[in-house]
Amino acid sequence: MSIKKTILITGGAGYIGRCTAHVLANNGYHPVLVDNFSTGRRAMVGELTCFDLDLADRKLTLDAFRKSPGIVGVIHFAAKALVGESVEKPYEYLRNNVLSTLNVAEASTAAKACLVHSSSCAVYGIPKELPICESTPRVPVSPYGAAKAMAEDVIAQFVRHKGLKALNLRYFNPAGSLGNAQYGELHDPETHLIPNVVSAFLGGKPIRIFGDDYPTPDGTCVRDYIHIEDLVAAHVAALETLAAPGGTGVESLNIGAGKGVSVHDVLETAATVLGGNIPHEMAPRRPGDPPELVADIRQAKSILRWEPKKSLSDMIRDHHAWITGRAKNLL
Repeated sequence: MSIKKTILITGGAGYIGRCTAHVLANNGYHPVLVDNFSTGRRAMVGELTCFDLDLADRKLTLDAFRKSPGIVGVIHFAAKALVGESVEKPYEYLRNNVLSTLNVAEASTAAKACLVHSSSCAVYGIPKELPICESTPRVPVSPYGAAKAMAEDVIAQFVRHKGLKALNLRYFNPAGSLGNAQYGELHDPETHLIPNVVSAFLGGKPIRIFGDDYPTPDGTCVRDYIHIEDLVAAHVAALETLAAPGGTGVESLNIGAGKGVSVHDVLETAATVLGGNIPHEMAPRRPGDPPELVADIRQAKSILRWEPKKSLSDMIRDHHAWITGRAKNLL
């Protein structure tokens, strides 16, 4: 019997981490989770092994890696990820997101495991040109974005000086659930548009549209949304790319759908998919919100031999199936 390859997943009890673990397990890998459950849910762990620890603690991080022999890859999702909160708590965000990455990079190097890092389009700040390519200057405007940029730089040092094989995946806006509605997004508080649109349809608070006077076709902000299944597929492709013989240089890749969707577009699509109007109200602009963020994903397509397949309608439909189904048992 062949031995399954172990992949250690930080933030494994969270939305993206648990979806990724599920897909990896179904594809012959052995996922091991790490989470401090500050936002992740214990009910999401299921039958998988999970270490409950703070990755900002160097000793505990190294110990968890030592207790998981045979690790061939690490996917580092764990991070505080609310842009607005990061402005209020910069120390907490910088300490957690940078120090945890430092410890994960060191432990990955010691284990001779490749590392896929969950970065963010927030490293770009408010770009001057669209779509955003990987060579766009990193000028983050929030402590969250700054911490992600610093984390990328930390990893680059281990690549350059210690031979770590690593990829940074700069996410845009993940949404949806796995096709069987087994795992999906369940945050408290929920700040993301598509879950809140579905919630409004189901009788929750009306959606607040923050500004309708942006220099975009309909005046509302434009974002790049990617289905969670496509995002997970990018991680699997990243692991396989790093496992292949070749160089050890770090790459940063944009992971999105490569197309922009406005807030009004999301509301109209949701009304069609769900079969009813989405209650909403206007609100002032939020400080620092870029008018438009859209990824150039040509580099990810080329390097990872990957491309997104799911639509905005799929994201809305799948999140609705998740939140009205299995998610109710996890609340």
